[in-house]
Amino acid sequence: MFSATEAAGFEEMDGKNDERPIHLDGTTREMFELFLEHTFGRARTGQYTIEELANFLHFCDMYQCSHTRKFVVSRIQSTRYHFHPAQLINLAIQYNTSALFPFAFKRLVDTPITQLTAQHRELLGNDVFTTLVYVQAALEEHRRIVAAEEPKILMHTSDCQDPVGCNEDWHAIWWNGMARFLLDGRNPQPYREAVKRFKDMQFGRVSGGCKELMFKIIGEGAAFNHADRFVDEACSRLAEKLIFESSLV
Repeated sequence: MFSATEAAGFEEMDGKNDERPIHLDGTTREMFELFLEHTFGRARTGQYTIEELANFLHFCDMYQCSHTRKFVVSRIQSTRYHFHPAQLINLAIQYNTSALFPFAFKRLVDTPITQLTAQHRELLGNDVFTTLVYVQAALEEHRRIVAAEEPKILMHTSDCQDPVGCNEDWHAIWWNGMARFLLDGRNPQPYREAVKRFKDMQFGRVSGGCKELMFKIIGEGAAFNHADRFVDEACSRLAEKLIFESSLV
């Protein structure tokens, strides 16, 4: 190809030698070397940095490298705990990669608003940040309802000798246990961890059978699973609105 252009009298082409390299606008040397590492089977054994993975994804998006893009997304997923959820959400939206979004959004929901910086808010964008505020407010209200309204013992088991005392102690222990774990101002516990700690408490006049029955009801998670479904629905709606899945994925 190069000799043909010379014979035809055309100007010397880029890429013929080191003095005439091929210029890829918007691509750094480091980014291109990452592409070569993967394409020619020389992928490193160590970890990529967050910046490298983000730049690598940008490269794949720019040059429509579908196979390499899948590799990069899998690497980001395998090191997702090294990213702040705001960074993952920004990558998911910017490069239309829905696989990154659910994990990042659920981690974000568990992150107190006060721990989000102005830079995090910029990465999230207005739609995600506004949704986050509403979701966290709704979850906090739901948490307070669960804490204040214990599941009732509607039918006592055969080993319960004092149904009135059983009800009274169940109510008191719920308030002093589950409610305290859920609403602890310094260290509020997620539902499942709160239940785990609640089980280790002393239950007074609550019979063994009634305790077992109530924890079976709690384990079915009607109240607790509502929060998970709510977060899943909010996440799905945001992803549908903000992410236009690439044909490369």
